[in-house]
Amino acid sequence: MGKDTRLVNIYIKIHNKHTLTMEDLRYLSKYDPECFEKTCKNIVYKIPEAKEILEPQAEEPSQPAEPVPIFEKAPTDKQRIEAALSNLRAMELKELPVEEVNVDEVKELLGNLYMELLFPHNDRERFFGIEDREELSVFNKKV
Repeated sequence: MGKDTRLVNIYIKIHNKHTLTMEDLRYLSKYDPECFEKTCKNIVYKIPEAKEILEPQAEEPSQPAEPVPIFEKAPTDKQRIEAALSNLRAMELKELPVEEVNVDEVKELLGNLYMELLFPHNDRERFFGIEDREELSVFNKKV
């Protein structure tokens, strides 16, 4: 269990419905960028007003991009993730006026959906356990 205490602490915050900090979100985005990007898209689905914050428009490339082979995974766009985090930070500091969207609600949903995507589970499997035997928990196996 001592493999990633920061991830565990974030999970415990989410589980206990404590507000995530921007540093928590930045950590999650670096821990698994692809999962973070998918989570942002899920939030836009659940809160459509958050689209301009969490799915910032990518800048037009000056040169045509090289084609990506069908079976090769396209890399996540770190600039878009950074832009989304920056927008959330500005919203938190009330520098970005988006009246329809509550920043704490977005951060809470982002944490919940991220953990659900990162550690999919059902009600029969143990999701998180602090026991000594690591084989009991999906979370322990992943971490």
